[in-house]
Amino acid sequence: MFDKNYKNAMDSVKPDEQTYDKILEKIILKEEIKSRKNPATVWRVAFACVACVAIVLGVIFVPRDRFNPTVKSDLTTPQTLKVSKSYDEIYKLIKPKKTALYNYITDEEYIVEEEITYAEGTATNSANNSGAVKPGGSKGENTSASLSDDNADSENDYSTTTEQVEGVTEADIVKTDGEYIYYVNDKTLSIFKADGENTRLVSKTKLSHAENYNLYGEMFLKDDRLVLLKTNYYAPVATNVLVDYNYNDYKETVLIEIYDISDKTSPKKLAESCQDGMYNSSRMVGDYIYLISNCHINTATIDKDDPTTFVPTTQINGVCEPVPADSIYRYEQEQYNTQYTVVGAFNYKDGNLNDTVSLLGGTDNIYCSQGNIILADTSYSQKEEKDDATIISQEITTVSRLTIKNGEIEYKTSGEVEGTLENQFFIDEHNGYFRFVTTVTKSVEKKHKFDNSEHEVVSYSSETFAKLTILDSELKKTGEITDIAKGERVYSARFMGDTAYFVTFRQTDPLFSADLSDPKNPKILGELKIPGFSEYMYPYGDGLLLGFGMEADENTGRTTDLKLSMFNIGDPANVTEQDKTIVKGYEYSTALSNHKAMLVDPQKNLIGFAATYDYYQIKYMIYKYTGSGFERVAAIDIETDYKYYAMDDIRGLFVGDYFYVVSKDALQIFDMNEYRQILTIK
Repeated sequence: MFDKNYKNAMDSVKPDEQTYDKILEKIILKEEIKSRKNPATVWRVAFACVACVAIVLGVIFVPRDRFNPTVKSDLTTPQTLKVSKSYDEIYKLIKPKKTALYNYITDEEYIVEEEITYAEGTATNSANNSGAVKPGGSKGENTSASLSDDNADSENDYSTTTEQVEGVTEADIVKTDGEYIYYVNDKTLSIFKADGENTRLVSKTKLSHAENYNLYGEMFLKDDRLVLLKTNYYAPVATNVLVDYNYNDYKETVLIEIYDISDKTSPKKLAESCQDGMYNSSRMVGDYIYLISNCHINTATIDKDDPTTFVPTTQINGVCEPVPADSIYRYEQEQYNTQYTVVGAFNYKDGNLNDTVSLLGGTDNIYCSQGNIILADTSYSQKEEKDDATIISQEITTVSRLTIKNGEIEYKTSGEVEGTLENQFFIDEHNGYFRFVTTVTKSVEKKHKFDNSEHEVVSYSSETFAKLTILDSELKKTGEITDIAKGERVYSARFMGDTAYFVTFRQTDPLFSADLSDPKNPKILGELKIPGFSEYMYPYGDGLLLGFGMEADENTGRTTDLKLSMFNIGDPANVTEQDKTIVKGYEYSTALSNHKAMLVDPQKNLIGFAATYDYYQIKYMIYKYTGSGFERVAAIDIETDYKYYAMDDIRGLFVGDYFYVVSKDALQIFDMNEYRQILTIK
């Protein structure tokens, strides 16, 4: 984020033509570039020289109007994918190959010792970080639209985890069923009886893998089952490498532990399952938990005769099996990185694995509806112009569609969109179409040669803008809006039926509204410019959209305090900021980066989040919206010794007429009539 903001700020200063030419003539490389074995070296040296001169002169050496942002990318054709036939075929793709390592500080080239080998596409060659999935079929076909317009009205008088799509449950560190509160933190599961002033701790269970360094993360709650998720590291393996720290030495697995909580005083572990990789995300639809992990393979230790050393594995109650070869998929390309995406469907009752799919490549963000999973992975793309003197670079996001139904997973198709996705809310499904809002940054590296010099100077410029792309069920592009808000990146997005709302930011906060009713011809309806920006937006009843983010100085763009905005979207073509409140003195909240840390309940008229002030002191803030403004109803001191580091572990929820704030060190209970604290349990 800093890099993008820096480039945007530097790009805003434009020299005149004469200054531009003089600077280019003065910048020459002291040593002739002998080869382009490491293209990054040329770029870094040239850019460093130019950056120094730009700082001294107070100008950027390439004016923005010299950049042409209309470079075309052929992103309309879905990718050609290939299913693996055997483990031997997979081994040949990722088997160790000798390559060179580079010291990225001094740009010295090291020669790898004979016994040390690395696969093509590792950290030294990560441009091909593409996901891969299998050709289609009919199993599990379901193109139901995502119901992201609003969360379903709760039939019970208690809060639930803030989620994106109705009918798709998301995991979190706190859950409640309206009678009990379940909280997983560090290495302990705590269960409280939620009974107002009679609330009590029912049980505290040390989890089975608590001796390991890594902590338990999130959980699902359904009926009398509690499903806990945890990334667990294997012990390091001995490898002969040239550097002190090597991420390849470690292997991760995601543990899934099923607990029977019918007896709240004594939860019983029923089953344990796992799949290789570091925890990325998960969703529960019906009786199945769809778990997504990113699995890294250490190519220094792979064994051709042992598939478990070079493909992901799953383990059900102690039985370890490699993912079947015909469930591992890839693009048609010559080089692959050594990361897989693993998608498993586990039954929440007994932890049994019903189906699994593995993709040779990583995944950044996921979106899940009741019938589809979209996997999104961003990679770096370069294109050389015909003059061989210009290289245009940008980020491309590969998106892959998998259908899900009753624990069955089936790959359908893949496509691409320009730019990067901030989080899951930048993806949506509606009436069989998939919509994406991205930030596109296109960079131009251009070689300049002057008559009076034998050396080349490489100049660098970039342009950033927002883009909205619509793909059909086959992930073929049907429509787009491009070159939106040049020089700005997208901070938040919310799709509501045929309308999309998204916020970009540089110095002010343009809130754009777009009409998507015609997937072939989407249109911008309106643009509202206000100071600051919203990181997340939440539907808040008819014609209202809540924004949560930061206030900023109109002139400098410098952020100041947290901000709540209420937008009137009754007329999408004329959106207005109906009300706002600045949370003065509060500069950060976990809810800025994790929507599940935010409590938003329009029916109860509650907005809650933890926030820091005065050197990492923490309060839990509670607001309601009166129709004519925001009213702060409580600012609760959090009882914790960990201050800033406890922020991620804090949640607020209500059960009946009582409000509960859960943190690492205490459960605090309040009467919601006056928000008077009536009890603390430590």
